[in-house]
Amino acid sequence: MIPANAQNINQLLSSKLDSISENPVHSISVYIKNQDGVLIDQVAGLRAKEGEKALSTDQFRIASSTKLFVSTIVLQLQEEGKLSLTDKVYPYLKDIEYLKLDEFHYYDNLAFAKEISIEQLLSHKSGLADIFNDKQEAFFERVMQNPERQYQPKDIVDLYFEFGLHKETKYKPDEGWHYSDMNYVLLGLLIEKLEQKSLSQSIRDRILSPLDLKDTYFEYYEKTETNKARLHQYIGNIDFDMVNTSFDWSGGGVVSTHQDLATFIEALFNKKLISETSLQKMIAVQPTIKDHLPYGLGVYKSVYNNHTFFGHYGFYGTYIGYCPRTKTVLSYCISQATPSFNTYEFVNAIVESVK
Repeated sequence: MIPANAQNINQLLSSKLDSISENPVHSISVYIKNQDGVLIDQVAGLRAKEGEKALSTDQFRIASSTKLFVSTIVLQLQEEGKLSLTDKVYPYLKDIEYLKLDEFHYYDNLAFAKEISIEQLLSHKSGLADIFNDKQEAFFERVMQNPERQYQPKDIVDLYFEFGLHKETKYKPDEGWHYSDMNYVLLGLLIEKLEQKSLSQSIRDRILSPLDLKDTYFEYYEKTETNKARLHQYIGNIDFDMVNTSFDWSGGGVVSTHQDLATFIEALFNKKLISETSLQKMIAVQPTIKDHLPYGLGVYKSVYNNHTFFGHYGFYGTYIGYCPRTKTVLSYCISQATPSFNTYEFVNAIVESVK
């Protein structure tokens, strides 16, 4: 593959910058790399509305792409014989009192939490509702009442019950698909129970340290020595860099860079983190719902320029993915959750520019 013309890419990125609308885009960065080297490593715009010029090495919140890290650890634990994906999660977590697992999943007034498997959590097939998507207005209002509040997993679970979501499940386990961070809250607690350490420490010990990812950390749950600048990310015109997003936890709490994410996903697909068997299980995607991408175990299947990529999207306009056929990494950060343009079409045009 031949690198794209840098000037053309810069013009394309700059054309989508927007500092005045209700959905401003102050920076866009794109990183594409294959086995021959880096093909695109470019950024346009400012770190924030009145910030310094953005750099392609700046950190950003990867949001739900964190699920790739969590899924990887769960598959590692299966390889180590500490769990099986077919196991029900109930026996592992029933002793966590605030979970109230017996009441966690009601459907048609019947309790089904005991039937939820680890694999169903990974693939969003448990039927659990989501505090972010299903109660978005109430949740957003709660967060903005105290934007500096530090959340712990218990606080996330307490909100789940306060919003009555345990009685608003979508279906019986394994009878449908519904994207819910609550699946990954349970997985985070499962990892902590089995590892007897914090989730942030497990991510560091199992992924960040072995891969020497110096610019990646689990925000609000661990101290970090990194002093890199960071891209501010927005929801509409609200700068979420000013909001404590510890509520994302296992569903989306990692901060990283394009370069570190490339190292991570290359290691994942080169079987440096999990076996070929586990990798194939992870990317064995299934249909989800109408107009939504196929999903595996913490991974989406996407197509860019007629090439299949496996990876994950993040809420604030981010993505990290890998194409096994061409051994290509794609990472981008739009820095806006609700841009006024079609992100897929925009990124696809960039990928098409690489011959």
